[in-house]
Amino acid sequence: MKKLQEKSTFVGRPFSDQLMDDQRTFSSCNVEMEQDQVFQAFLAEHELTDQRASMIVFGPENFMYWYGVLVPNEIEVPSGLMRFVLPQNEVALEELDQQNLAFFSQPLNSVLPTFLQKVGDEGIQMYENPGDSLTPYFVQTLNLATKKLAQMLYLDASE
Repeated sequence: MKKLQEKSTFVGRPFSDQLMDDQRTFSSCNVEMEQDQVFQAFLAEHELTDQRASMIVFGPENFMYWYGVLVPNEIEVPSGLMRFVLPQNEVALEELDQQNLAFFSQPLNSVLPTFLQKVGDEGIQMYENPGDSLTPYFVQTLNLATKKLAQMLYLDASE
């Protein structure tokens, strides 16, 4: 379940945790991004139309949700989108088959604890509050062509 994740760049847009809906999802934010012409043009230009990603950047008291795409290197980002460079780091990784875009609309208070429970069951050390970590990132990538979803929790480099 542990692997070394190469340095990568998340391209998309961040959304405040206060934009989470009553179902504890960011569905409306995801739809907003899917309908965004700048985002769709960026995906087409870089042949990424079958890739999507979401990311949670934890803080001590709150978090920021990102929706977009993960690319393997730094890339020119058009106005209207933002980039977040993720370091090369060890991650706890799980891959799930037969997933689609609807997965990103599941409640975070269901998806995250389920994944963290699996990480804990593997005996992997992690912070009780991921916001206390030096690498407070939870990233999910989805390949729409293969329907494979990868979930990654960045682990502290000292582990």
